[in-house]
Amino acid sequence: MLYPSIGIPLMGNHIFQRGRQHLYSRCLRQAGAVVHILPRHISEGALNAAMEQCDGFLFPGGPDIQPEQYGQMRLAVCKEPDTERDAFETALLQAALAAQKPLFCIGRGMQLLNVFLGGTLMQDIHLEQEYQHFDILHQSTATHPVELDPEGLPAYLLDTDTASVNSLHHQAVADVGEGLWICADSPEGFAEAMQMDDYPFCLAVQWHPECMSMRTPAQQRLFQAFVDACRH
Repeated sequence: MLYPSIGIPLMGNHIFQRGRQHLYSRCLRQAGAVVHILPRHISEGALNAAMEQCDGFLFPGGPDIQPEQYGQMRLAVCKEPDTERDAFETALLQAALAAQKPLFCIGRGMQLLNVFLGGTLMQDIHLEQEYQHFDILHQSTATHPVELDPEGLPAYLLDTDTASVNSLHHQAVADVGEGLWICADSPEGFAEAMQMDDYPFCLAVQWHPECMSMRTPAQQRLFQAFVDACRH
């Protein structure tokens, strides 16, 4: 397969959301993929069509997931959720996992994967952070270090056991979902990357390589590995 098809859930129609969607698409196309933006339809027919059309799925960043999905009451520090997006992406993720499709989950996408597999989230990390983890002003540059497990995929792809990444989150993984393991973490101990063994390809990162790839080309390797997995 020369040009694998990658599905990305529609993030929204606001100009900011469209701009963010473009960043993901640009990185995937640079890696040799055809990108399909998937509208928010959760019918069985729509999900089956997505599974037939797409060789893999990228779950992007975005708003906080509603805490009811991981058994918690919503705190004041938790931002307003997009319940329509929660419902669609959860259904799409369930179908993609059942079909054993390669997955790349970024930011909110990593949190969605963790929650779907039975994990929980910290609704706000402000009081526990050593570094600024929601740094919107420096989203294209590295703002804090992460330690990479030498057995993990990020360490292999970036060819290092330490890296510096950007940060756009105020929540973090608490309890780890079934089948996942943490392959990178921050100095404070927040999960920065996760993966799933015994699965064709599943990489989740808390940072945003789509914002860094222009200035830090090594981050493009994450997209390339995902697209290559979809191709094969």
